[in-house]
Amino acid sequence: MAHKKHPVIIVGGGPAGAAAAMYLLRQGIIPVILERARHPRYHVGESLTGATSLALKDLGLGPKIEAQNYPIKHGAVFYGPDGKNDFWVELVRRNEKFEQVPNYTWNVMRSTFDKILFDGAVERGAIWMEATAIAPLLKDDSVVGLTIRTPEGATDNLYSDVVIDASGISTFLANQRVTGKKVPGRSDKQIGLFTQFANTIRDNGDDRRHQPGNTLLYYQAKHHWGWFIPVSEELTSVGIVVKTDYFKKAGLSKEDFMLRECRQMTPALSERLPDLSPQEPINAIPNFSYRVMNYTGKGFLCVGDAHRFIDPIFAYGVYFGIQEAQFAATAVSKYLAGEIKTNGNPFAEYERLCDEGNDVVEDTIGVLWEYPLAFQRIVTWRDRAAALDVLSGRIYGEEGAKNPARIAMRKLMAAKEKEWAEEASVRAAKSEPELASALG
Repeated sequence: MAHKKHPVIIVGGGPAGAAAAMYLLRQGIIPVILERARHPRYHVGESLTGATSLALKDLGLGPKIEAQNYPIKHGAVFYGPDGKNDFWVELVRRNEKFEQVPNYTWNVMRSTFDKILFDGAVERGAIWMEATAIAPLLKDDSVVGLTIRTPEGATDNLYSDVVIDASGISTFLANQRVTGKKVPGRSDKQIGLFTQFANTIRDNGDDRRHQPGNTLLYYQAKHHWGWFIPVSEELTSVGIVVKTDYFKKAGLSKEDFMLRECRQMTPALSERLPDLSPQEPINAIPNFSYRVMNYTGKGFLCVGDAHRFIDPIFAYGVYFGIQEAQFAATAVSKYLAGEIKTNGNPFAEYERLCDEGNDVVEDTIGVLWEYPLAFQRIVTWRDRAAALDVLSGRIYGEEGAKNPARIAMRKLMAAKEKEWAEEASVRAAKSEPELASALG
C-alpha cells in the first residue's frame, strides 16, 4: 500500500483531519489519514461554537454527539474584573428567512468527541494508516508525498497528488520548511494552565442565559482571563491564561499557581469552585499564538491549527478546523478534476478565504483586549445582531466584509496597529545611536 499513489494524504486524525476526510469522501475521493495515536486521547478545547454544531449536524454526526449527553451550551457569560460587570452573549443562527434565531451547541469531552469524528471518517471509507509523517517528498517545487515511519520503526515513502496538513499545533509542514515562516501571533508570550474539577457550582435557571451547560469567561486584565466549561454532569474544565512574565514572577509551580488564581483571580470564579481537588494533572500550554505564512502550494495545503492558532477565548479552534476542512475538500476536488488550471499555486484562493475568516476573528479578539469597553458596547448594544453573526461564524465573503460590527472592529484595530508601528519606529530610532556608540 505504501508504494501506491493516493489522491490525498491527510496528516493528523483530529477534528480537522477527520472532517477533511469526510468532506473528501462526499466528493468521491478516498483519502489516507496518517495518525500515530489511537483514540480516545486527551485534548483541551472543549467549548464549541454554534456554527460548529451546525457543521457537525450537516456531516450527519448529530445523533452520535447527542448520545454522549454533553452539556448543552446556549451562549457565554463574560465577567469583568470585579466579577459584577457581566454580560451575556447568546448563540444564534440564521433560518431560511434569514432571521436571527436562537442556536445551541455542546461543551464536549474532547477524548470522546474526537473519537466520534475519527471513527466517522474511517467508517465512511477513509483509510487509516497508523504511522508518523517524517518528512515531505519533494519533486521540483511540489510536494508529491511523505516519508512515513510505522509503529515498528520501519520507514517508507507514500505518494500522493495532495497532502493536507491537519497536524494541529505540531505544524508539520511549517516545521519542515515547506511553508513560509511560522511567526508569533498577537497573543504569544502567554501560558494557559488548565484542569478539571468536580462539585462545581453551575447556573440552573429557566432562561437560556442561566442554563447549567453554558460557558463562563472571566476577564481580569489584558491577556489575563479564565474559563469555566462544563464537560460532563460531574466535571468542569477550568483554565487560567496569563502573560508568561506574570507566571514566572509568581515563582510558583504550575499546580500552586493554578490553584492560587482559582482562589484569587475573581470571586465570580472562586465561588463556583468549592472543591479545588484537580481531577486530572494540571496541564500547561505556553506561547500558543502563531501564524504560518504561505501555507498552501503545489501539492499541499494546511488546515486549522496547522497554519494558525489565535487566542482561544472565543472557542473558534474546532470550528476553523472543520470549516477549513470543507473549503479544502472543495479546492482539492476541483484540482483533481482539472478545474483549477494554473502554473502557480492551485490553492491560493483557499488560502485567501481562510485568512479572511481568521483575520475577522483575530480583530474581534484584538478589540476585546485593546478596547474592552468598546467591545462590550458593540456586542451588547450598538451592533449587537451583527456582532452575534460574527461570533456565530458568518465571517467569510461579503457576509464578513460588509458586517457593521466587523467594519467597526477593523477600524479600531487599524488605529491600534498604526500606534504599534509608530512605537516600533521610535524604538528603532533610539536604538540606532546606541548601536553606533557600541560599535565605536
